[in-house]
Amino acid sequence: MKQLLAIEKRKRRIPLWLFLFLIPFSSLNLLAYTGESQILKKTNVTVQFRGGSLDAAISELQKASRVAFAYDRQILSRYKIGPFEVRKENLESVLQKLLRNKPLDYSEVNRVVVITKKQEELIHQTAAVTTKEEIMVSGLITDENRLPMAGVNVTVKGTLTMTSTDAKGRYKILAESPQTVLVISYVGYATEEITVGDRSTIDLQMKPGVGKDLAEIAVVGFGSKQKKISLVGAQSTVKVEELHQPVANVSTMLAGRVSGVVGVQRSGEPGKSSADIWIRGIATSFGNSSSPLILVDGVERDINTIDPEDIESFTILKDAAGTAVYGVRGANGVIFIKTKAGKVGKPQIYFDYSEGVNTFTRKPEMLGGIDYMKLANEALTTRNQAPMFTQEYIDKTASGLDPMVYPNVDWIDAVFNKSGHTRKANLNVSGGVDNAQYYVSLAYFGESSFLKTDDMAQYNSKLHYDRYNVTTKLNMKLTNTTKAEIGVMGYFSTRNAPYEDPSTIFASAMAATPVMYPIMYPGGIVPGITSNGASINPYAQLTRFGYRTENQNQLYSNLRLTQDLDAVTKGLSVTGMVAFDAYSSVSIRRLKRDDTYTVDKNKPHNDDGSLNLQRTWTSTQPYLGFDKSNGGNKQTYVEGAINYNREFGNHRVGGMLLGYASSKTNAFAGDITSSIPSRLMGLAGRATYSYDDRYFLEFNGGYNGSELFAPDNRFGFFPAIGAGWVVSNEKFFDPFLSTVSFLKFRYSYGKSGLGLITSGSRRFAYITEVSDGADGYDFGRTTTNNAGGIVVTDYAVPDMAWSTSLKQNVGFEAKFFNNKLSFIVDLFSEERTGIFMQRQSAVIFNGLQKQLWGNLGAVHNRGVDGTLEFNTNVGEVRLNIRGNITFNKDKVVENDMPPQAHPWLEHRGDNALAMYGYIAEGLFVDQGEINKSAVPGDKSKVLPGDIKYKDLNGDGVIDANDVAKIGRGDVPSLVYGFGFNASYKNFQIGVLFQGIDNADRMLQGRAIMPFNASDASNAYAVTLDRWTLDNPRQDVFYPRLAYGEDRNFNNTRASSWWVKDMSFIRLKTAMISYNLPATMLRGLGIKNSAIYMQGINLLTFSNFKLWDPELNSNNGISYPNVRTISLGVNLKF
Repeated sequence: MKQLLAIEKRKRRIPLWLFLFLIPFSSLNLLAYTGESQILKKTNVTVQFRGGSLDAAISELQKASRVAFAYDRQILSRYKIGPFEVRKENLESVLQKLLRNKPLDYSEVNRVVVITKKQEELIHQTAAVTTKEEIMVSGLITDENRLPMAGVNVTVKGTLTMTSTDAKGRYKILAESPQTVLVISYVGYATEEITVGDRSTIDLQMKPGVGKDLAEIAVVGFGSKQKKISLVGAQSTVKVEELHQPVANVSTMLAGRVSGVVGVQRSGEPGKSSADIWIRGIATSFGNSSSPLILVDGVERDINTIDPEDIESFTILKDAAGTAVYGVRGANGVIFIKTKAGKVGKPQIYFDYSEGVNTFTRKPEMLGGIDYMKLANEALTTRNQAPMFTQEYIDKTASGLDPMVYPNVDWIDAVFNKSGHTRKANLNVSGGVDNAQYYVSLAYFGESSFLKTDDMAQYNSKLHYDRYNVTTKLNMKLTNTTKAEIGVMGYFSTRNAPYEDPSTIFASAMAATPVMYPIMYPGGIVPGITSNGASINPYAQLTRFGYRTENQNQLYSNLRLTQDLDAVTKGLSVTGMVAFDAYSSVSIRRLKRDDTYTVDKNKPHNDDGSLNLQRTWTSTQPYLGFDKSNGGNKQTYVEGAINYNREFGNHRVGGMLLGYASSKTNAFAGDITSSIPSRLMGLAGRATYSYDDRYFLEFNGGYNGSELFAPDNRFGFFPAIGAGWVVSNEKFFDPFLSTVSFLKFRYSYGKSGLGLITSGSRRFAYITEVSDGADGYDFGRTTTNNAGGIVVTDYAVPDMAWSTSLKQNVGFEAKFFNNKLSFIVDLFSEERTGIFMQRQSAVIFNGLQKQLWGNLGAVHNRGVDGTLEFNTNVGEVRLNIRGNITFNKDKVVENDMPPQAHPWLEHRGDNALAMYGYIAEGLFVDQGEINKSAVPGDKSKVLPGDIKYKDLNGDGVIDANDVAKIGRGDVPSLVYGFGFNASYKNFQIGVLFQGIDNADRMLQGRAIMPFNASDASNAYAVTLDRWTLDNPRQDVFYPRLAYGEDRNFNNTRASSWWVKDMSFIRLKTAMISYNLPATMLRGLGIKNSAIYMQGINLLTFSNFKLWDPELNSNNGISYPNVRTISLGVNLKF
């Protein structure tokens, strides 16, 4: 006998206050099914039975009635019924018709309809089989956070006997014997097989994302869903729980965490710490954007303003199979983010809070005052010039007895505290009933910087960033076939900062010499040495220049309706969405400048011992001024689609036809061109076919237009095809399944496009742009008159067309040893042609105001990305080890350069961001070598220890004809990551290392080029490692020192001497957590809780030591990246 006990399916009302919080502008009247004790007698249904198995008919009845049924599918599948229809008929009456003349009975148990064999049939079977050892098994299924999971499938392996968990995560099922194996599965979680044995209670905590079942659903273009096994395109997904880090910007957490993504964090400044992201490297150049298209809930939005706790899924579409449907927007890849939705069940309350401390990942080390003066003197005297500082001055500075007259200031310490502060919180509530589910979230992120403040200032110039996020989503089942999804989310942020940009202050702190002036004079008087207000005091710039306040507000809203059209044909549906987004910002700037003073060097002290100060500059703004600017935009997006997905035996077919349009308006446009709304419209289509989960074919296409092109060239079609083969589902592969449990090959080829010039800065390229701000002609002899005139600012290019990208991808997926070991490898190739750029071959004296744009560039990009993952249990320890790698090699095929005199001057064949300069062969050893060598200027000023350059064309002169490629650029060609997660009882630990390779940067600018600026500038402490007569090494960091631009002319040239390797390995994240015993806080209503410690950017290993190698700086003057260590707690109610 096989029986299946009922699952309890309760319906609950959602409180009215919750709906009001969800949709403040809506009035909702939702029907929550309360249920009665006599469901059979009080439930009326309308349903059309198509005929077939009784199992299928009961399933249809369950959908129509929304009543829970429990039955043995294997038994019901033996019986057939004919087609018939009932309208508003009593449920019990319908059941009687379905079970007529069948040895089956029904009953209502605890609000569940149970269908079993009739009693006489059971007695007959019991007499025939007396050895069966049936066991009633029950249990609780929870997720990775130990929260109950509703709807988890529990099946007796080898049979059709099954049930699913109720809203409390509980189940009951009848096992035939101790040898019975239960299969427990849920989409997105590992499928578990458990032998019953002698147990009557089996609880399980599901593991997300490990060994996912082949029925798992994956997100594809435009948010459509497919079975993951059917994917023919290359995509990567991020485990969203790994994004839950104490950071303001999600983009900083991607590099090294997922294959195919190249990411570099360029700054750690609060409110501006996002990372640059490329998918599979750079396949364009010449000023064009390489950034991917980022979609949040189907609409183009900012990735960095979402709280990570509110993300449900994070998918990266990397090849043409995934991006072709986006046409002109998809050439650089697509990132698709879906925010969380509620699930059926009673309200689940989750609260997470953390506090953290920030420090520099690497603090620049500058010269101290004594070393600075000695090296400045050396830079002068080594080239036969008089020293700047006397020994007496150096000695008095070293004594520290009179720091106001003889200062020695560490300006980094003067303007920066040793640490900053981070605070993060998230409170969310979710739940619902069958016909309505909700998710509500309120989040906060706050970060303060290292910058100091001055108590004497009568205003707040502290750099601090605060952001509040609100996310709501409501999913409703309006009818049996109609669903609605309403989402409203947004944020508002405030950033308070000094008037000057923090990076400017940081640059000033590195540039100011330690002996220029003290931090402040007594009484808050600002030191300064120039009459024009230059050589600004970094501390005064930070604390006495005023402040600025920046407020930003963003609203995102979505409304989607989906209509099931099974009544027309099974598997058909239509959906439509409208989204409205609005953004506004206001910036208030309050500038203030104090007069500056300096000590009279001839008489530093007055007779009374006070400082003898002289005014050096008089301020024209000694009080707080006021300046205000506004920004903002609004965006409307609509889409409508027809979807079809149906199985015919072993055949599955699917299709999508979608149309969309968007319009974005700049609310504070400054000219007529930018005031015109940016509009986009297009069509997208997809057709899929699969046979027996073995063979897969797919076609994708996008047809859309761009305002950039003339009407005749405005629209383009971008198709893609793909195919897949799951070898492990073939019969001949059965003998290998114990070792290779899954094996799949896939291929895609297609075209996508790009329709923007330099991120949209040039619009309507087919129209000539003119300006009336041009200078006219002068008329008259002694008195001239200039009436002004109109001038062309950009020329029309009527025949300009799409920049296109042809992409190919070959993928290989395999899993071994019962899915414990898995890896995915993709080989990719992209040919980008027709890249927008201004002509390089036209001569500069052709009379044009500006070089013409055209489809002139071409770049080829090839590479490989892959992911490796291993999961195992070692005793009670669960271990997950993972790694990923992304490598690409891009090459410029065409750049419109005219023919070059020498092959090394040719840029074709180099990578898109290649750097060019002289090739340094070392340092001159003696005057004889100088006399025999070419130099880039006056040879009489070149001395031993200066840089020697290679004369590539052998003409005896170092000039533009000797410039060659000397570096790749700061975007790496290799990005990788590796780490592990381990859990033991209530403890979890996780570690991720991130690395980049083949990235370099050419050092240039103030501070890094010591004593070169026209005004005095400090230098890095590494300047001590320089060439001298006593230390004539070739491996020093600096060549022979010189003072002033005219003396540094040879050594400061762009050359390979200054190209430094920026590769690094970094301990990107580390986490340790402990789940507190549930009994500890149960009295407070807390179901689960955990305490944890997290770290970000903890350790960095790199040959480059001067500053953080990720910074976007050639001389280290950008605001540093930060290391964060935080302690947090989360609670589940």
